[in-house]
Amino acid sequence: MGSGPLARSVLVGLVGLSLAGFPVAAFAQTAKETTNAGKRWEEEFAFWQKASSGSDVTQFENYLKQYPNGTFASMARLRIAELKAAGNAKPATTASDDAAAKAKADEAKAAEEAKRVADAEKAKAEDASKAAEAEKAKAEAAKAEAAAAAASKLASEKAAAEEKAKAEAAAAEKARAEEAARLQADRKAADERRLAAEKAAEAERVKKEAAAAAEKARADEAARVQAEAERRKADEAAAAQKARAEAEANARAAEAAAARAEEAKRLEAEKAAAAEKTRLEQEAAAARKLAEEKTRELERLKAEAAKAAAEAEAKAAEASRLAAEARKRAEEAEAAQKRATTSGPATATNDNAEADRLAAAKREEDTFQKAVVSGSRQAFQAYLDAYPRGRYASDARERMAALATTPTQKAETERLVEERPVVDPREAYMERSTRIQAQRWLSALGYSTYGADGVFGPRTRAAIAAWQGASGYRADGYLSRRQFAALRQAAQFAEARQASRERRYQREYDVLEGPVDGYYDGPYYSDDGYYRRRGGVVIIPGY
Repeated sequence: MGSGPLARSVLVGLVGLSLAGFPVAAFAQTAKETTNAGKRWEEEFAFWQKASSGSDVTQFENYLKQYPNGTFASMARLRIAELKAAGNAKPATTASDDAAAKAKADEAKAAEEAKRVADAEKAKAEDASKAAEAEKAKAEAAKAEAAAAAASKLASEKAAAEEKAKAEAAAAEKARAEEAARLQADRKAADERRLAAEKAAEAERVKKEAAAAAEKARADEAARVQAEAERRKADEAAAAQKARAEAEANARAAEAAAARAEEAKRLEAEKAAAAEKTRLEQEAAAARKLAEEKTRELERLKAEAAKAAAEAEAKAAEASRLAAEARKRAEEAEAAQKRATTSGPATATNDNAEADRLAAAKREEDTFQKAVVSGSRQAFQAYLDAYPRGRYASDARERMAALATTPTQKAETERLVEERPVVDPREAYMERSTRIQAQRWLSALGYSTYGADGVFGPRTRAAIAAWQGASGYRADGYLSRRQFAALRQAAQFAEARQASRERRYQREYDVLEGPVDGYYDGPYYSDDGYYRRRGGVVIIPGY
């Protein structure tokens, strides 16, 4: 191709710059299109390699058409000149061959002349090629210097761009870190607020549970006393057994204090005593469990008997009431009839008014009973429409409140409840002292009213409803006369049972409510413990 050492070094330098990431063609056209310039340089270099690998003039001309100012444009022009010079010599040779065909005599002369002309043209072409190569080398050197300067400038710009990108990335990273810290702080604050709300709710729940546990603890105190007495009795038996075992062991140790065999026997005796204690404790636990089961069964039977008795008494009372009402109505009817026959028109009019009043009361009662049997809000609403101030108006409103499902129904029910009278007709017979006694009876039976003040609030109503449900009544939270009598009987039975238990504990286990007179000097205390040989347990309230 006629390339000298300078051209090859320039080419190698340009290729090295291209492989290092600095496209040369981009510097010749525009220094701003760095990425596209590198791609164009690779395409140009591949095109040039393909063209320079052969001797086709068309390939070099196509290269110049596509890259007229390319890196290898001067070399392409030089190569085209060489190939065209070689092509001009070849047709001359062909012409001399044609002449030799026509005239064999002139063949040798024409060949010599063609050879001479070809040698001359070749010499001229070589001179021109050398001159062009020198010019090309100078141009390539200048271009290499410009490319090196552009590459240095691009490198500095690239370094500056990289520094700027790093600074921007650091600023963006800092902004993201600050935003993440802010979001984390917001989440932490929200979590703290939520945790505070949860802790407040948990504290309120724990407070309620503590109140309920305190009430339950008071109710379970009697059972705990019994269990404690039985446990102490078992401990006394085990302690006595252990004392006997220790006395025997000490006696054997006194006979041979230094003997290893006696020591081993004492240890065996202690182990046997411990095993005996464990056995006794197990037997005592089994006995306590059996006693508890029997006690629960007895309590259940007593409760069922009390419930049956209360139901029978309630039914008898109801039957008596109905019979009394029937007799009263019969007497009133008979008296009205007598007055109608003996008195004038005015008396008859009064009797008719009384009869109308009784008939109206009977109709009201029948209407309410039909509403109860129906069990629908419409039936109770019909009763309230007919008797807005009737005897059962409050009960009808409460039943409608229990049956309310939609928001409209609930709002209407709340309005009706607000309009109900302060004293329910079913509890009109109760005075303040009677209400206080009912609250005390409910608390004694385990249905705490949280105080006995004579005011039936939500807690007292809930306690009444719980007792009614457990006793087989309709749990409406209102005490009728019959239910009040049943509550009194149940509370008296519970108090009598509790007193009987306490007397039995004191009689069987010698239990004293202490401290009592002579406690420290009596038979229940010694300097080394709470027990003496007579046994017995002293219970100190609050200890």
